[in-house]
Order: sequence, then C-alpha cells, then structure tokens
Amino acid sequence: MSNFNKVVLVGNLVSDPELKEIGDNNSVVRFRMAINRRYTTKSGEKKEETTYIDCEMWGSRAGVISEYLKKSDPILVEGHLKQENWENKDGEKRSKILVSIEDFEFLSKRASGDSQQSESKPSQKITKKSTQKQSDLQDIPF
Repeated sequence: MSNFNKVVLVGNLVSDPELKEIGDNNSVVRFRMAINRRYTTKSGEKKEETTYIDCEMWGSRAGVISEYLKKSDPILVEGHLKQENWENKDGEKRSKILVSIEDFEFLSKRASGDSQQSESKPSQKITKKSTQKQSDLQDIPF
C-alpha cells in the first residue's frame, strides 16, 4: 500500500513570519497559524476549539510570505507533514510535527461591518511562475 501525505489548511498567522537567509541565496520562512473549528454538540451547545500549527517554507517564495503577511492575516497553505527532531539543552529528545509548505494562497478578510464573524475568501494564488507584487493584484476581481 502506498503512502499519502498532503495537507491543506486555512487559518490566521499567530505572529509575524520570521524569514532567515541561509547561504547560497536560500531562504526559509517560519510561522505559526491558528485554525479555528466551530461546532455544535449533540445537546445544542456551541463550542469553538483552536489548533496551532507550525509551518515553514523554503526557497525564493519564502520571502513573499514574509513581505506581505503579518500577525492575524489569513492564509491557505498546501503541503505535507514533516517531523522535526532535536535534543534540548538537558539532552532530552524532542520532536514536533509541522507543515512543510509547497504552495500557498493569500486570503483577504471580508469587511467586518455585519454582525457575523469575518470570513476569509481567496485573494490571489501565488505560483512559482508569478512575480507580481501583492499591490498589483488588488484590482483582480474574485
């Protein structure tokens, strides 16, 4: 049986993305996103839970995320799960699962003038071939 490792998430950045330049013109951006889930229990009680996910993206497009997104901005990420392992300063082995981003899409917040919670809608998919700046994309209707 073959394996399958694909993740698609929509959420909001918990903090500003951190960009690091790593030799030979390579970059990595890391950020944490919050994904909210709203549901109603069998008894009719409305509940909400939040899951926090660490994400990273390598390559030239990492700078796009760092340049155009900030804390609380919505984003759609597509990628795969990756396990990171390390030892802390006390020699204990630690690990965590994160999303290694392969593609992403900027989302924009709807105007919060109504009484419902603001939702996100697709704004612009950034592909490997796209070199347009976000400011150039504001006039594209969706």
